[in-house]
Amino acid sequence: MSTIFNEIIRHKARKLAKAHIKRALDDLKCSGQFKFEDCQREIHNNYWQQKSVNMVFDTAYDGPWSLLGDADALKGRRRFEVPAYLEGWRNQIMALSFDGWVNPRIIQQYGWIDEIIGQQYINAKHQLDQLDWESAPYDKKNRVG
Repeated sequence: MSTIFNEIIRHKARKLAKAHIKRALDDLKCSGQFKFEDCQREIHNNYWQQKSVNMVFDTAYDGPWSLLGDADALKGRRRFEVPAYLEGWRNQIMALSFDGWVNPRIIQQYGWIDEIIGQQYINAKHQLDQLDWESAPYDKKNRVG
């Protein structure tokens, strides 16, 4: 029974998120500005969010925003200051940079990077530098060149 209830909550959360995204895109188109505070009040007062347990509503609500941030990062733009949107955006930028598609120097030069991504990149690079490459198993098939 709880799984059916959780699915209903997920459905309602995604539906609300899509409505908020539509509102955000319309506001951006018409006035050039979007305020997430109104959406946060609506989320806080939402019946399904109040009945949600174990953050089911929150994670389902964040999904569409995260996907939008992911898609915007691929297009090289950043439009909203919504936490889930920024998380999706940052994750995609990090994935692109580690896959070699985005040079961190270029990101800094053109303003696609923020402090959090910069720090994540520095931390990851530091962790890679700490690896003991000499004692790693050697396999001739994986050799480059």
